[in-house]
Amino acid sequence: MNPNPKPTLLAVVAHPDDESFGMGGTLARYVGEGWDVHVAVMTDGVAGSVAEGFEATLADLVAIRQQELETAVTVLGVRLHTFGYRDSGYVNDPANGHPEAFIKAPQEEVVERLVALMRQIRPQVVLTHDEMGNYFHPDHITCCTTTTLAFHAAGDPAQYPAAGPTYQPERLYYTAFSNRWVKFFTFMLRLSRKDPTRMGRNKDIDMTKLGVPPQRIHAVIDYGDYWDIKKAASAAHSSQGGGTPLTRFLPEWILRRFLAKETYIRAHPPTPDGYREYAFGQPETAVRRFT
Repeated sequence: MNPNPKPTLLAVVAHPDDESFGMGGTLARYVGEGWDVHVAVMTDGVAGSVAEGFEATLADLVAIRQQELETAVTVLGVRLHTFGYRDSGYVNDPANGHPEAFIKAPQEEVVERLVALMRQIRPQVVLTHDEMGNYFHPDHITCCTTTTLAFHAAGDPAQYPAAGPTYQPERLYYTAFSNRWVKFFTFMLRLSRKDPTRMGRNKDIDMTKLGVPPQRIHAVIDYGDYWDIKKAASAAHSSQGGGTPLTRFLPEWILRRFLAKETYIRAHPPTPDGYREYAFGQPETAVRRFT
């Protein structure tokens, strides 16, 4: 029996800022609806590039990103768990080869630590990155792999007996976004004379390869009432730019009205493409306000 009378949600993310930039609206909404919301951050963010004007912070980046993270989770109202692995950097980054990089950590070790956390806090819902790492980031992919293994192992008494009494979370979701929106934003980028195949501060993200078919989006979480909370939490990560670049292309009122939604693939229980829910585990298949 779960000693926590509140429903519980656990988000497992790779870096400081993923909890705000990627799913901050969802986390704020579920806090607002009375859930006990936890965030596990797997790495220290040391390999991340910094926004213009923050170049002098590189020597102290771990401490700065930790401070920004603590501010952000306070704004969101969630409980923080840090795992302390070293940021592995993006694809082909020299940081990939660091012996303490998250992608080099023994998988069994990472899974056992996540199993122990799941058995301790007993979440009904677990969120993490998708199998492609959202934009092929190695740490995001590793986060997805280890979280998925831990999700299924947490309820198995034969696995990781030292990690505490067994508990099986009910639902697992991966962050994802529709490639329909990707096509729209790549069009907007080209209108702005930007190359969508060379995005990001290091020009190493190809926007044209991102996103999933719309029918693979199984959950759409509207966070319109919590827009300002996500915005404030994202702004706390000032060394990383402090939020979405979309305001460069669209007025905020349009973003708030039409794009205040975060979308997910439901990985477990398995669900057919075309299924849609607007709250985790609560299907509203007759509603088609977002497709």
